[in-house]
Amino acid sequence: MIRELWRGTGRPGYRRAMERQRVPMQPERRLPELDRWVGLWVAVKDGEVIAAASTSPELVRVLHDMGEAGEGAVAQYVPRPSKSIAIGVG
Repeated sequence: MIRELWRGTGRPGYRRAMERQRVPMQPERRLPELDRWVGLWVAVKDGEVIAAASTSPELVRVLHDMGEAGEGAVAQYVPRPSKSIAIGVG
């Protein structure tokens, strides 16, 4: 079974198909208004920051207290701007 998996990747058709699927990566862009929230957890809804807190559990409590106004928000940590990149594997 494992031999067949490796045999499939060695075929020229497989390689051509994988090369065609490559899409140039774009740098991750963040909202400019997030610069004033560096080091905090923020909740973003419709492109606007609706809540901020120093820890994620605090942010959840704030959003819960907001009721329906906090529903559908996306929570994210705002790191300091840097030129370094992180690559996740797995």
